[in-house]
Amino acid sequence: MAKLVEEKISTELANAYLPSEIGIVLMNHGCPHKAKGFTSGISESQILYDLVREELINRYPLISVGWLNHDTPLIEWTQPNAEQAAKNLIQIGAKALIFMPIGFATENHETLLDVHHIIHKLEKKHKNLNCIQMACVNDHHEFMIMAAEWANSHIQDLLSAEAAIVNPSQAHHHHHHHH
Repeated sequence: MAKLVEEKISTELANAYLPSEIGIVLMNHGCPHKAKGFTSGISESQILYDLVREELINRYPLISVGWLNHDTPLIEWTQPNAEQAAKNLIQIGAKALIFMPIGFATENHETLLDVHHIIHKLEKKHKNLNCIQMACVNDHHEFMIMAAEWANSHIQDLLSAEAAIVNPSQAHHHHHHHH
């Protein structure tokens, strides 16, 4: 993902902007802070962000996570959202912004429409701002190979577990009695 961002910068921004003028918003899928007993995904998403940021930070100092949250009332979402992240980067000197979805393998409403609306709003307010909306990795050949290699070992493990012989009649049913 970092390599895709670097390639996009070199082809579309490197001739017009210094690395210190290019802001990078690495977008994760938003997570509610209270997930009712389920794993929210915040930790895993933060690790992904840190790994991609680590690859870019020495060349491009203006990097922020941007969470693509669902705008629902009474739910506390991960912050900063992608729009706030972009505003923060503009405040500290970004003249161009790249929006890269890292917490999404495939395009959806958030990565297409929500990001488009954010960019439209920012460009309306900041006349000389140059924004680039990057695609998700799902069509990227190298990503597809990596994903397939990762999935193959898990599929093999599942298939070998399926081959085990189990006897459902061995299951003990526990009846809960109310007194």
